[in-house]
Amino acid sequence: MKRFLTVFLCLITLCLSFAFSACGGGDKDTITVCMPDGAPALSMAKFMSEDTDFGRKVEYRVVGSSEIASCVTSLDETKNADLCVLPVNTACKLVGDGTKYKMLGTVTHGNLFIAAAADAQDLTRDNFAEEIAGKKVGVVNLPAFPGAVFKLLLSDYGVSDKVTLSPVAATEISGTDGALDYFVIPEPAASLRVGNANLKLKIAGNLQSLYGEDGYPQAVLVAKASLIENDGKFISKFMEEMTAAADWLTDEGTSASTIITAIAAHYPDPENTAPAFNEKNLTKTVIANCAVKFTGAETDKDKIIEFLRKLKAAGDAAATEVAESFFYNGSK
Repeated sequence: MKRFLTVFLCLITLCLSFAFSACGGGDKDTITVCMPDGAPALSMAKFMSEDTDFGRKVEYRVVGSSEIASCVTSLDETKNADLCVLPVNTACKLVGDGTKYKMLGTVTHGNLFIAAAADAQDLTRDNFAEEIAGKKVGVVNLPAFPGAVFKLLLSDYGVSDKVTLSPVAATEISGTDGALDYFVIPEPAASLRVGNANLKLKIAGNLQSLYGEDGYPQAVLVAKASLIENDGKFISKFMEEMTAAADWLTDEGTSASTIITAIAAHYPDPENTAPAFNEKNLTKTVIANCAVKFTGAETDKDKIIEFLRKLKAAGDAAATEVAESFFYNGSK
C-alpha cells in the first residue's frame, strides 16, 4: 500500500509539473505567451507563424482550455506565463486585483451561435423573448463561459425561468430528433454541425448580436505587472501588432494550412493534442465568426465592468468585481 501511494504521488507531481511547465519557463530572459487553443490562438497565429519576438526572446505556447488557468496561478511565479489569454470572467476572478497581472485588452468578442432545425424560427433582438420562452435548449459547455453568457441573455430578456437548459456535446447535436429546440454552440463546431447536410441544421441566432451591437468581451490578454514595469516598450510593440495579427487572419493570402501549422507547432505535447482547427473547419467564415479583434483595456473597461456585472447577476460564480488597477492604461 505504501509503495502504491508513493507511485501515485509521484504521478500527480509529474502531471502538475507538466501543466505548469506548459505555461511558464525557467529561463528568466524568455518571455512566455500562453493561450488556449481555438479562437484565442487565432489572435496570435501571425506571431507564431513568423516567430515574431519584438526584440526579445519570446516563446508562444498553445494549451488546452482546461489548462489555461494554471498558467497564471502557480505559487512559483517564475512558472507563470508572462502574457496569457484567458476567458474574461476567469481573468477577472484569478488576477482581477491588478497586483500581479494587468489586462492589456480584449482579443475575441464572442464566437457563440444558436443552431436549430432548418424550419425553426430565427432569433433576433425583437423576437428572442417570445420565441425562446417555453423552449428546451442544449448548451455546449453549459457550466462554463457559453452557459454563463446564455443565462445572461435569458436574464436580460426576462425569460430565465421560462427556458429549460441541458448540457450537450457538440458531436451530439442534431436537428432531427426533436428532443431540443435550440443549441448554443461555439465556432468552429457551429459551422461543422450546420455544414453537415444530414443534420438539417441552420444558424438561427447569434449571441453577440443578441447581447448588443458590438458583442461582448470573451477572451482577454493579460500581462505580468512586473513585465510592464520592466519592459514597457515590449508591451507597447506587442499591443500595436495585435491589430495587424487580426487582419492577417482574414487576408486572402493567408491559408488555413499556414494558420493551423503555426498553432500546432506551439503545442507543448503535439503528439497527444487534438487540435481545435483543421483545414476542413477553418474557413474564412469561421475565422470571421470567431470575432478576433484587439481593443485596448482603456477602451473596453466600462464594457467589461458592465458585462461582469450582468454575468454575476445571472449567477456566474466566476464573475467578480475587478480593481481599477487591473486595466492597463498605457503607462507604467
